[in-house]
Parts: sequence; structure tokens; C-alpha cells
Amino acid sequence: MEYIEVKGQTVEEAIEDGLKQLQATREEVVIEIIQQERKKLFGIVSQPAVVRLTKKQQIKQVVQQKEGKVWIEDGLLYYECLDVSPTIVIGEGVICLHNGEVIEGTITLQEGDDVRIYPKEESIAQSVWKIDIDARKLEATLTFAPGIRRRYVLEDQQPSNKLHIQAKMENELIYDVSYDQVMAKLQELEIVYGINEEAIRQALQSDKKVTAVIAKGIEPIEGTDGWVEVKVGEGRKKPKVREDGTVDYREMETIATVGEGDLIAIVHPPQPGKPGLTVTNEVIPVREVHPVMIKLGKGVTMDDNRILAMTGGRPQIAKKGKTVVVSIIPKLVHQGDVDLSVGNIHFKGDVEITGNVQDEMVVEALGSIMILQNVNRAKIRAQQSIFIQQNVISGTVTSGENKMLVTQLIGLLQQIRQSLERMIVAIQQLMVMSKIREQDIYPLTKRLLESKFQTMMEAMKQYKTMCEQKREQIGEQWFDIGSQLDGCLLADGPNHFHCLEGMANLLRELNTFIGQYDREENDAIELSYALNSVIHGSGDVIITGKGCYNCNIYAGGTLTVHGVLRGGEAYAQKGMKIKEVGSSLGIKTVLAVPKGEIIYIEHAWEGTVVQFGKKMYTFYEEKKYVEMKWDDERQEIVFG
Repeated sequence: MEYIEVKGQTVEEAIEDGLKQLQATREEVVIEIIQQERKKLFGIVSQPAVVRLTKKQQIKQVVQQKEGKVWIEDGLLYYECLDVSPTIVIGEGVICLHNGEVIEGTITLQEGDDVRIYPKEESIAQSVWKIDIDARKLEATLTFAPGIRRRYVLEDQQPSNKLHIQAKMENELIYDVSYDQVMAKLQELEIVYGINEEAIRQALQSDKKVTAVIAKGIEPIEGTDGWVEVKVGEGRKKPKVREDGTVDYREMETIATVGEGDLIAIVHPPQPGKPGLTVTNEVIPVREVHPVMIKLGKGVTMDDNRILAMTGGRPQIAKKGKTVVVSIIPKLVHQGDVDLSVGNIHFKGDVEITGNVQDEMVVEALGSIMILQNVNRAKIRAQQSIFIQQNVISGTVTSGENKMLVTQLIGLLQQIRQSLERMIVAIQQLMVMSKIREQDIYPLTKRLLESKFQTMMEAMKQYKTMCEQKREQIGEQWFDIGSQLDGCLLADGPNHFHCLEGMANLLRELNTFIGQYDREENDAIELSYALNSVIHGSGDVIITGKGCYNCNIYAGGTLTVHGVLRGGEAYAQKGMKIKEVGSSLGIKTVLAVPKGEIIYIEHAWEGTVVQFGKKMYTFYEEKKYVEMKWDDERQEIVFG
């Protein structure tokens, strides 16, 4: 008997193709489906449809061999075995029992076989949820991911001699966490304040994993200590810059003066802070605020909260701990040069020199020094600011010598404070995650100091050593704060510091102590040009002219060089900004700042060395517009 078998992407496509080949209509042929098409994801055909077409007049002439059929209806398998037995192929998600045995793959059915098919059992992943509290207990979050029920469904299939049986997988989200369960967990965790019920309900209905803030405490607001608002002499006034970029120093007012009865400052009372509240309804205390203590020196008086001048002169406002000393200091004006014919100058006030300071001469002042000409191989020392309008050649310029020591000590305490803050947070996190008890904080502190906070130990040892070496120049308050830090960080056994409250109190004491000096008036050194000189200042160092060549520079504040810094070494406690460093000949120039500060260079030549803490970087090629800083996470110097 003549017949044709045709393949197509679908059964209908195969039939249409076969009819064209036989040049017949559907009524003139018998159509048999040999194989149904199969599709994968995105409609891609993985198995074509196969049909057999036979003309009806040929069927009458030839005895046809009949094929058995198999089909699925309402989830049940039916079959009939004729001359050719049907075949089934077991696919994904289907369990088939053939005469009581589980089968896989392909099997040919025989008359009398007991064949049963079932979709595989559904799988269920339960919802996942948890509640977290931040280290400060100011925020509670709910993380929720809905569960998933996966089930297989058997779909009906038309009769075929070969049937590929595959179940369709359906997913259903499961919301099996109730609002009451979350509220019960909050109660268990003692979270009772600032609960956002709507946020809880929304999170529990999310169709994907979500983290929502479900409770918020009240952030504490720290108060401010009493302070003095300075109304005159608030700081150095910069010189006037002409249109052509040059500086007119005659227009510069560097030393403020007052007359009798002038207002010098206003004293402001302390402003208390507002305590916070945790989500567990615990009060977060704020530090106690203190009034500023005013000590009146010569030439000033106080009327209510106003400090007034009783005589003319320059107001001096000095902060010593929690005490502010206000006085009027005199001023010495020396006309002409300082040389052997005049002798050295030592003055308990401000000094202004209209000429030069010549070889081997010394000018010392307890106030500020202003020199309108040059300094040649001389020594200039002031406890406050120094302004040299022209050049320093082979000289030594020092300002705020005692304050430099304070700056160094405060720098170490700031390092210790930052590390202590991070260590307290680490301990709080470990207590929440690992359920560490308060009595275990001492050994935990020792382990953290030995592993992650070694730099804090180094800073602590440097602080103790410096205090001992400079005992005569500093007060007992520096030893007192050092003793408290020693009791917490270097103790041989647990004490009252080794609990969260004890550490928090120590951190507040440290913040208060540092705060007394953070707001101290910065003295400065400002000059136009320096060669082969030593320039040390407790505050900012500013080079306004051509620059510095082969100089040793120390700035307790920032270092700013508008010209060239070539050769020598420069250190700045609070970062530096320099127009040009080094030279085309590769002259070594070293720039150093503490970690955490920034160095900005407009033009760096080969041979320039920068240093952050003990870590160094050398420029091996010329670079422009460079910003550098220390990256704590990567533990390396990075370019901004």
C-alpha cells in the first residue's frame, strides 16, 4: 500500500505538506498522527510532528496494518493495542507504574498491561523570615521571603502511536507567616517602641525577598557646651589680591585692635541635649554639657554676657581646657632692621618689625610677630602667628611651640577615639549575633586589640611615651585621660570599663576632652619664599610666593604652597595642597600626612615621595592634578 510520512513543526503543518505532495484533499486521505511535536522554553521545537497520509482508494485495495493508540484524558492514561503496539516515553515530572513497577524512559505497551501515570509530588519551600536589631538598638528590620509550592500537572494529549508524557510545573507563592507571629517575635525581643504595623503587613505580602524597617527609635541629640563668640579679631584677614594676581600686603590687616569700650566677645550658655530612645524602650543618654569658664586678664571687663575692652590694644582669646582667658596684650613696633646695633628682641606681646631681621639675630614674642621685610639666617619664635611679607633665607621660624605638642597629642587621641568607636560597634554586633555576655567583654576586648585594633595600641603607647617625655610642659589632665584609656585598653584584668556602659562613658569623656582643643584658635605661619630654612608651626603654614627650596616644614594644621616645593621634607597634620612638587631633575622631596588626610598636588615631578602614616609612595613619572589619600579597607594609598 502506498502512503507518505511527513514531518513538520506542528501536526497541522505536516498534514498540509502531505496533502500537497499527494495532490489530495482531507476527504480523500486517512490521516494518522505518528508523533506529536514537543516544545521547550521560548517555543523552540525540540521534536517535530510526524503524520502518515494514505489515499482512501488504496485502503480499499490493500489490507492495512493497524497501529495501536495511547492518549491522556482527565489525568488518566488510556491505550489500545492493535497490529502495531503503542509506545510511551516518560518525561519530566511524571511517575509511571507499569504492572506495579516504576519505569523510566521508553516502553512499548502490550495488551493487558496495567499502566498508571501520576504527576510527581509537589515540593514546598517554607517562607523565610527574621528580625534584626542594629547595634545601637535604634532600628529593627524584618527580612521576609515568601515560600514556594511547586506542583506538576498532567495535561490531556490526543491519541498517538507514540506518546511523550511530560508534566507541566506550576509555582505558587506561600504566605505562611502571620502578622501575629511577627508581633510575638517583637515581644520576645523586647521591641516595643516605634513599631510600624503597616510596614510589617506590606512586607509579609511581598512577592520577593524584602527587608523593611518595622521599628525606629529616637536618635539622641547631643547638646553643646557653653562657648565664646568672638566679635573682633576672629582670625587673620587675607591680603588683598590685585587684578593681575599679585598681593597688596599694605591692605592686609593681620592683627586686630580694639579701643576702650569696644565689644570683644559674647559668652553663650550651654545648650542641653535631648536623650534618645531605643526600640526596646531604653533611654540613650547624652553627655552632660558644661558652661564655659571665663577668666578675665589685663585690660578687659565683663558686663552680663558681654566681654568689653577697658583699654586699647590687641585682644587675645586663649582656650585652656574648659576655660577661656581673655586679655588685651600690648604691641611693640620696631622701626627698621633688627641687627647687632639693636640686639635681640624678646617681648611679652605682639611684635611688628618694619625692616629686616639680619644674621644670627633672634626675635621672640609671646604674641604674634609681623616682619615687613626679610629674615636672613635668624631665628623667629612666637607663641602665636608669624607673618613674614618677604623671604626667609637659612632661617628658623617657629610658632606655637607648646601648641605643637598639644596638636601631636590630640592627633594621637583622635586616632584612639576613632578606633574605640569602631571597637564598641564590633562588640555590640558580636553580642547580638553570638549572644556574648557582658562578663565576656574583657577577653573579647583583648582579642580585638591583638587582631583588628593593633594601630590603636600603637597610638596608645606613643601617647604615654610622649606624655612622660613632656611632663613639664603639659598639665595633669593629659595624664588623667591617659590613665582612663590605660585602664580600658591595657588592663591586666576586667574592671568597670569592660562593659558597654563603661566603654560608652569612656568614649564620651574622650570626646569631651578632645573637644576642648578642637576649637582652639589656629596660629599660622605665612611667608612669601624660603630657602634652606626650618619652618615649624602649630597651625597652618602658607607659602604665598615662589615657594620653598630645601626646607624642613612642620604644620600642625594644613600646608598650602602657591608656588614650588622643591627638596627637603614637609609634614602637615591636616593635609596639604601644593601647586608644584620636586623638579625635572628628580630632586627628592618628601610629603607626609597622617592616615585620613588628603594630599593634593597640581604638578608632581619624578622623585616626589608621599607618606601616609608609615606607608610610602614614590612618583616614578611626572603627574598632574593628583589627589591622594589612605584607604582603610584596601590598606593602601589611593588616587582620587
